[in-house]
Amino acid sequence: IILAVIMVALMLVPILAVRERTDVDLEGERTGLRELLRALFGNDQLLWAAAAYLLFMLGYGTTGAFGWYFFKYAYGDEAVFPVFALFVGLGQIAGLATFPLARRRWSRGQLFTWSTALIVITYALFFAAPMNIVVLGGLAFAMFFLASFIMLLMLVFQADTIEYGQWKLGRRNNAVTFALQPFINKTSAAMNTWIVSATVIIAGINEADTAADVTPGGITMMKVAMLLIPALLIIAGYAVWRRKFVIDESLHARIVAELEPELRPHGG
Repeated sequence: IILAVIMVALMLVPILAVRERTDVDLEGERTGLRELLRALFGNDQLLWAAAAYLLFMLGYGTTGAFGWYFFKYAYGDEAVFPVFALFVGLGQIAGLATFPLARRRWSRGQLFTWSTALIVITYALFFAAPMNIVVLGGLAFAMFFLASFIMLLMLVFQADTIEYGQWKLGRRNNAVTFALQPFINKTSAAMNTWIVSATVIIAGINEADTAADVTPGGITMMKVAMLLIPALLIIAGYAVWRRKFVIDESLHARIVAELEPELRPHGG
């Protein structure tokens, strides 16, 4: 009931406070299927950014999806999971709050490189860590703190492909670009579920009632699927970005400068 009241209250904020602009011409050119496909597949940087984001979300989401199984069958006490989730939430909030400060000091490339390197190290430490909630909670805080940085950077990279697409194709397609994000989120969530389901069946966890019913090999298999495979997916996402994504701050500034006569009539 409390959550329902909060949800409705927050939904009322835009309903009551946001006013629709009446000075915007909405009778512009419509984007058909052919133009949509051209905007998508003609923008190579958008596709590479989407591929890198999908690989990251596959790894990041898989780790989170294993949480309850890990604490029930590897840790041996699922009642501890809410405490662990608190560390996860605090890490995410801290990462989102700290990102603007970090962005002022380091470039996007530097932040992405260091965040990826450190999160992979955190994954390895978590895999070898003792079953101690303080240790695991601290590693989870660091892991999801860094993940928040990477997710925000991925969104920035995706946003930069809007001007790139206009520069390359001669037409601006904000909606097509940003429609990829929820598509990737839903796709990765479905694949996360498949990975977890396949793992718990193969590892024998699906038929176990308690942690004692799972073999050491089954626990190791779960930890590999939860931690090592996601770490490899995150590395793969970084490799795609590193090798294929060419829009850095200087190139984006040059593109915006060249597009300025076109952007000005649309409000910048």
